[in-house]
Amino acid sequence: MSLKVAALVPAYQAAAHLGEVLLGIAALPAPPHVLVVDDGSRDATSEVARQFGAEVLAFAANRGKGHALLAGFERLQDYDAVVTLDSDGQHPPACLPSFVAAAEAGADLVLGRREISAEMPPMRRFANRFSSGWCSAIAGQRISDSQCGYRLYRREVLAGTPVRASRYEVETEMAVRAARLGFRIAEVEIPTVYGDETSHLSLTRDVPRIVGMMVRLSFEKTSKTATPKGR
Repeated sequence: MSLKVAALVPAYQAAAHLGEVLLGIAALPAPPHVLVVDDGSRDATSEVARQFGAEVLAFAANRGKGHALLAGFERLQDYDAVVTLDSDGQHPPACLPSFVAAAEAGADLVLGRREISAEMPPMRRFANRFSSGWCSAIAGQRISDSQCGYRLYRREVLAGTPVRASRYEVETEMAVRAARLGFRIAEVEIPTVYGDETSHLSLTRDVPRIVGMMVRLSFEKTSKTATPKGR
């Protein structure tokens, strides 16, 4: 079944790379509607997004990636599925049709799985393997790359998976909760391009929040009452 799909790009201080991402989405054989959520940027992020034809939802101040994602999901609630990808150019837009194909084949949540290569910084490789192994253990389904922001969420997942508005930990929480609720998860391997972009994830603020959320989920009782009905 063909899905009505939108692309959601959370963006903060992204003017330098956002245009390339939006050009890549526009070049797809069937380009989706694009919503850019400007998370309180002080540069020209919103102006670049509008210049390249995207719909823009702008926050007056920085609220965090989780808030940007949840606000975008609400704005795009008329779509069957939403693909999220980062604004820094690390996620090739050309892979987007593979996410849609996996969903049309029956997946409810399609997770990007970044290639573990020598180009990935060693600390990032270790953190990714550790957090992904932990997530898989508490989710009950394999989650190979818990921190990758390139994903497709079907509307049923967005409507049926409770999460707390937050910062970078929201993506891990959504994946674990969706898996526990019985939603079908698929993965798409993607290349990752490392350029001159700077991560906005804070080791002192965001990493403890991610670890705290995973500890909370580890001790939380798994709900058996919300398993989604087959479509």
